Amino acid sequence: MQTACTAYAKVLVNKRLNTVRLLVTFDSTKRDKNGNIIVTVKNCAYASGDIATLESSAEYRAQQVARTIAHAKAVLRTDNFMLV
Repeated sequence: MQTACTAYAKVLVNKRLNTVRLLVTFDSTKRDKNGNIIVTVKNCAYASGDIATLESSAEYRAQQVARTIAHAKAVLRTDNFMLV
């Protein structure tokens, strides 16, 4: 069963480890001063591990992000994803 809830996803860069990961939340009430939705580890419903390094190619990082979003869609049971 799929839900109609919108999931807000953000790709984060860990500069200390030079890695990329994905955070997903359903909470749209937390916004910054510009009105952008804030996605943090504290309010996330799905947090991936490190999915790629910054040294890898842009194509590889894009493939890993797409693969991780597909996995998050299956885990969270929603197709409504919005990248913020």
